[in-house]
Order: sequence, then structure tokens, then C-alpha cells
Amino acid sequence: MKKINITVILTAKESTTEELKNQLLNLVAPSRKETGCLQYDLHQSTEKSNVFVLHEIWENEAIFEKHNNQEYVKAFFALAPSLLEKEAEIIFTQPIV
Repeated sequence: MKKINITVILTAKESTTEELKNQLLNLVAPSRKETGCLQYDLHQSTEKSNVFVLHEIWENEAIFEKHNNQEYVKAFFALAPSLLEKEAEIIFTQPIV
């Protein structure tokens, strides 16, 4: 099965930057503990402090879907729209080299 590489770009409202950051930080440890999580990194832009980037690699699509159906992930999905300036940009990629 093919690995899932995903990058998610999230832009917080100026007034919710710290709240979004805290919510994203709360996703890292449990996500990394999930079976099939190969990488789960959270970055913050050095130019725009309200922009966050998640880079994830999952063993396969079934494991990625299982991750998205975890209660803590569903709770984040429910809360996120109130914290975001715009819809998250989700980019699926594959390695070139």
C-alpha cells in the first residue's frame, strides 16, 4: 500500500492564533503514538505567526482514515472553523526523490 504524505496549511484569525497553536500542539503527541504514523510535525511561519503547517506521513490510506476518525481529531475538526481565517489548505504529495 502507498504511504500518505499530507501537508496542511492553517491560517488563524489574528485573535485566535494562540488558541489554534495550543489546539494543534494537543494533536501532536497522540497522533505520533498512533499505529501507522510515520511522521507528524507542526511548524509555525517565521513571517506570519498566525500560519501553521502540519506535515504528516501515514503508512497507508486506511490508517490515515482511522486517524481522522479518532475522537480528538474529530473534536479539532469541529472547533477549527471558529479559529481559522480561511479554510485549511490540504495538499497530498508524493516524494520525487
